[in-house]
Amino acid sequence: PPSGRRCCALRSSRANVSAARASSRQEGDGPTQAGPVGRRQAMELAATLAWVAGARAPLAEAVERPVEVGSYLDAAAGLPGFFEFVPGGQETPAIRAGTIGKYKFAMPGTWIRRTVANILSGNYCQPRCDEPWTEVLFQGPKGTKGGSLQVIVSPLNKLSRSSLAPGESIDKVGTMDGIIFSLGPNITGNTIEEEEVASKEAKKIDGVTYYWYELDTPYAKTGQRQVASIAAKDNAVFVMAVSATSKQWQENQDDLRKIVQSFRI
Repeated sequence: PPSGRRCCALRSSRANVSAARASSRQEGDGPTQAGPVGRRQAMELAATLAWVAGARAPLAEAVERPVEVGSYLDAAAGLPGFFEFVPGGQETPAIRAGTIGKYKFAMPGTWIRRTVANILSGNYCQPRCDEPWTEVLFQGPKGTKGGSLQVIVSPLNKLSRSSLAPGESIDKVGTMDGIIFSLGPNITGNTIEEEEVASKEAKKIDGVTYYWYELDTPYAKTGQRQVASIAAKDNAVFVMAVSATSKQWQENQDDLRKIVQSFRI
């Protein structure tokens, strides 16, 4: 769980700092009891702290790009005003580790990329994470044309005891109801009740089955309306979810559906 990974990271950092302090005491440059720290001890401690921070920095959050995606992504074929996102080979911890392959989706050109917190990115557990992690986040413009987007990946073993054979899809993992009730809390931050599933549809595209959902979730932490596409491949289950307030949904629901329905693995 995220809290466990956070604790491990903190313990690791503290252990490095403690080791530096112990090493400096052994050098004999200063007293071992609390008191003034010698110049050598201070330098060693500073170096160790810098190493701890530097070692974690390259694997920290993906750099946020507070510019509209229309300025740097390629236009999406067949979707005027939409631009296609395909992660690079070093884009996320899971892709770097070879845990998952690439995916793609399209969104309006006015959306921007947001930072995924290191603790949520799977950075600490790849390539063998036991819990779902967040791949990417994007945010729409403020106001009724906005919304938010997240791609979440869950290890297949959270839902199934066996790996998928080539050509098998999400329908081999579970039913539409079973999948959304299991993974819904990762989308909304709350449990999903049966009456909150406004619609659902299974769609087969290029040999891959996608479960499409629309949710009306008044108690969700992400917004009352959710649209999601869930698919599975190899040892991973992919969740593309778009969230919006009621006003954003009323004004922008067609575009929000297009985002989710463009998702491919």
